[in-house]
Amino acid sequence: MFFELALAVTTTLMTPAKPVQQTSKNQTIYVKESKEPCTGVAPMECLQIKGLKDKDWSNLYTNIEGFKYTPGYRYKLLVRVTPVKNPPADGSSIKYTLRKVLEKKKVNTTPPKGSIWAFIASKRWNLIKMGDSTLTQSGIWIEFDPATKRFHGKGGCNGIGGGYQTSGEKITFTMGISTKMACPDENVMRRETEFLKMISEHTYTYDVADQTLNFYENNKLVMIFGMQPKDLK
Repeated sequence: MFFELALAVTTTLMTPAKPVQQTSKNQTIYVKESKEPCTGVAPMECLQIKGLKDKDWSNLYTNIEGFKYTPGYRYKLLVRVTPVKNPPADGSSIKYTLRKVLEKKKVNTTPPKGSIWAFIASKRWNLIKMGDSTLTQSGIWIEFDPATKRFHGKGGCNGIGGGYQTSGEKITFTMGISTKMACPDENVMRRETEFLKMISEHTYTYDVADQTLNFYENNKLVMIFGMQPKDLK
């Protein structure tokens, strides 16, 4: 009796466990009309997605296989969601594959003609003051695209970009991103780093006066941008 019980226990322990089945499932998701800066292995821009019952958007750190994204459109997609077995350390544990585009809707985010943001978007804005420092030929400039709620420009050495939202007289920036070229001038690099820090994940009050775009924090003027034509090279 004891021998039979011991044999049964030994057999059970030696029997390999059955692997957990990794099954795909279909899911309906929304894709936002604009991407947002995010950080995976390196700074990047992520699609914004949410499920049918979700209130908040979340970053998608991978792509949707077979899906061609166009900024300015909100999508409703049917996708296949498949767990990835043994994903790489820098890869996603989930694979998304497009099954069907259920809806593609143009989101009109263009500011009305003659509005302050139509004017801001039509110009390039060159940084001429940051904090208490007045800058001459800073090499830092930004341009805004209200249709996608994105900005891009130069930090003095590297290309920069990111997202923003406006509400009344306030502007809120998401995390800024930049290219990673080394800058031979340490002062230019230091100024670029400081600017990116000031513009990332910050909310400012803004106004346009005397051909300048001005940012305020706690009622203090912290940045001034001078107006320039947008088609400068």
